[in-house]
Amino acid sequence: MYMRLNKRCLVGLLAVAIGALVPGQASAASTVTPVAWGLDSPRGIGFYHGRMLVAEAGHGSDNPADCFSTGFGDTCIGNTSQVSWVNPTTHTPNPLVKGLFSIRLGEEGTIGASGLSINGGRILVQIGATPQEIPDRFTIGKDESGRLISVNPNNGSWRSVANVGARDFQFTLDLHVPEPTPGVYSPGTQEHDANPYGVLATGNGAYVADAGSNTLDFVSREGKITILNYDGWRDPNPNNFPSDSVPTCVARSGEALWVGELSGRLLRVEGKSMTLVTPKDKAGNPLLTHVTNCISDREGNLYFVNMFGPGIPFTSPSFFAGSVVKFNPEEGRASVVAGNLFTPNMAAIGPDGNLYVTAGSICPANVPANAPGPCAGGGKVLKISLPREENDNSD
Repeated sequence: MYMRLNKRCLVGLLAVAIGALVPGQASAASTVTPVAWGLDSPRGIGFYHGRMLVAEAGHGSDNPADCFSTGFGDTCIGNTSQVSWVNPTTHTPNPLVKGLFSIRLGEEGTIGASGLSINGGRILVQIGATPQEIPDRFTIGKDESGRLISVNPNNGSWRSVANVGARDFQFTLDLHVPEPTPGVYSPGTQEHDANPYGVLATGNGAYVADAGSNTLDFVSREGKITILNYDGWRDPNPNNFPSDSVPTCVARSGEALWVGELSGRLLRVEGKSMTLVTPKDKAGNPLLTHVTNCISDREGNLYFVNMFGPGIPFTSPSFFAGSVVKFNPEEGRASVVAGNLFTPNMAAIGPDGNLYVTAGSICPANVPANAPGPCAGGGKVLKISLPREENDNSD
């Protein structure tokens, strides 16, 4: 069992990342303020009746008996993922759901609870990975990995809506195409893999972006999974990061769905039609680099979280400067809302109309506040104050 190398959450090489951080990139007209810390690899974020919820991927397990060797090093499976209420006044998390599946892939980081989306009082959380890649002895992984779950906000109980990871992994087998050759440009190939990541709750179900199978799915309220689109794009440079599309998020604006990818690509999806769109700044520079989240506001603006910036992966200082980008699809205008963020991951628009972004998404919760490096204080939530005319609630 192993998670595919090019599907990793890009949470590895932490020592290199910390040493290569660049100072003081401009963050447009926005003010960035930490409002919570002590989170364990924070990912998805949302608001339920004005209260902040954060999905934490956890840290696998600290028990050596739960670990085994893979190409990533010691891989450990446990129940450290959770979903927490977060109080931005006291700056602390309070778990709502505890004990969810979490897998730590050596130095590559953790997969657990990922996307979080709220619609009509329904809280949906997507757990990453897939049971086909979990060793049989780890019951929690076989039972929970890849599942889309619905959470009860009153008592923290949850139920499984669908096993998206299992279905998507089977989809990659059913394609009957070869797997790519490492280090060789391999069009027309697909890894046997699944890692459902981003979720968008709707009135009649949910859309899920799967970073492993390269698919956009729809899951009905009854749990029926329909694979809507497949993006088999591969980078002509097979050594790039990532080397394929890796869809991570889905948002709705206007009559279309918008799918952001870790490859930095953005697709406008209408039915079976997928159109590549490249948001650029006034100077014509593309602004999407390594997207891990996308949301929309009531005006139809889209916001994208770049977990990493441009440059040579894991080498260029600019690569370690994440950002948030605003894009108006009707006018074609894009701009950086905030930059120089350390591994930001997902965002939500709060009841005050400002952006709230999980950051330090590779950081465990128990890092002392006075520790050196950007993981000091553990994973965080950042408030990005938007100009007043941008303030609005997300759909």
